[in-house]
Amino acid sequence: MEKIGITGSLGTGKSVVSNYFKKMGHLVISADFINAELLNEEDVILKVNKLLFGEDSEYLDKKRIAELIFSNKEKKKELEDYLHPMIYAKMKEIIDNCDEEIVFLEIPLLFETNFIELVDYVIVVYANKTEQIKRIRKRDGLTKVEAEKRINEQMPIYEKILKADYVIDNNKTIKHTEQQLKEWYEAFRG
Repeated sequence: MEKIGITGSLGTGKSVVSNYFKKMGHLVISADFINAELLNEEDVILKVNKLLFGEDSEYLDKKRIAELIFSNKEKKKELEDYLHPMIYAKMKEIIDNCDEEIVFLEIPLLFETNFIELVDYVIVVYANKTEQIKRIRKRDGLTKVEAEKRINEQMPIYEKILKADYVIDNNKTIKHTEQQLKEWYEAFRG
């Protein structure tokens, strides 16, 4: 089994790449999807609220959490230290129980975490900062300053590019991106 990691920074278009491979019939395991599933579990919600706010609450205020973790590195690390092992274990379980020839793993923090151990090759999805900010603002309703701050919290995209096996430029149209993916896939499978 070949395990291909898909990563990039906020707003670079990781989902566009993942969706392309899903349409081709490949299994795509998303760290963000697993994270979202975990954050629907009552015991996880209780633990996150206790960890971040010292509160016993069954309500998860995602906006409040985002504001906190993007302004407090210690709280961000505490949250990641709690959630990442569970996400890693779930991804590994899915990999171990499938018989696909190729599996894609969409992991935003691939290089920042031990999740790199799960993959054989890495595709980095690239978009310039202006495009990233535009996409994040549209998607998340953030101000320009908030979007820049969130981008700056992650490993710089140029560092990810240096660690990549393959780079997909997602600055133009989806059609342009899909053409690059088609060419990569044919070369990879060839």
